[in-house]
Amino acid sequence: MNNLKAQFEGFYNTPALFETLNDIRQFEFEAIEYKKHDYAKFEILQKLPLGKRVEYFFEEYIKLSNRYNLIYKNIQVIENKNTLGELDFILFDKKTQLYLHTELVYKFYLYDNSFNEEINRYIGPNRDDTLLKKLEKLKTKQFPLLFKEKTKNYIDIDLKNVFQNSCFKANIFLPYKKDVKTSLINKSCIKGFHINIIEFLKLPEFKEYKYFLPH
Repeated sequence: MNNLKAQFEGFYNTPALFETLNDIRQFEFEAIEYKKHDYAKFEILQKLPLGKRVEYFFEEYIKLSNRYNLIYKNIQVIENKNTLGELDFILFDKKTQLYLHTELVYKFYLYDNSFNEEINRYIGPNRDDTLLKKLEKLKTKQFPLLFKEKTKNYIDIDLKNVFQNSCFKANIFLPYKKDVKTSLINKSCIKGFHINIIEFLKLPEFKEYKYFLPH
């Protein structure tokens, strides 16, 4: 239970990667009282992937919030047995009196300064998952899905009274001892550095330490 509490706090305290980027707005977190929250019924499988794990944490945040109500979550839109996509969360914002379509994103990115433009430099696993690709997917696939005709069979909200945003949290790692400048992202998301194995084995400053691989 204590481990889950620490993981929830880690999610909650991870900064938003940006306020607005590529016309995508950020979900507004407000302070909640979570330190005395009872996590006894908060069960997550140990092997649950990161993306699914943070969905539980975000939902828990909504439950503790006085501002938001959870309306729908994880709505799969299917047409002729084909999945058109999934809506992460539909909320109601009592402060603005708007429905929110919020797509949840939690990422670890390495900064690769070999690219000319900064927007291309945030690289995820296998060099296939990038910040730019995720932003494009949000704008061209995930947000438009809400307004498809088939989606009306799955949700019942006033689509003229809805605001779309992302809860986009991330941890950024810069190249070791490289002078890089970041202007697009929240610098609070920078959590450390990365280095490839060849450089790591060559540099003497790393040889005096012992290392631990977390679970």
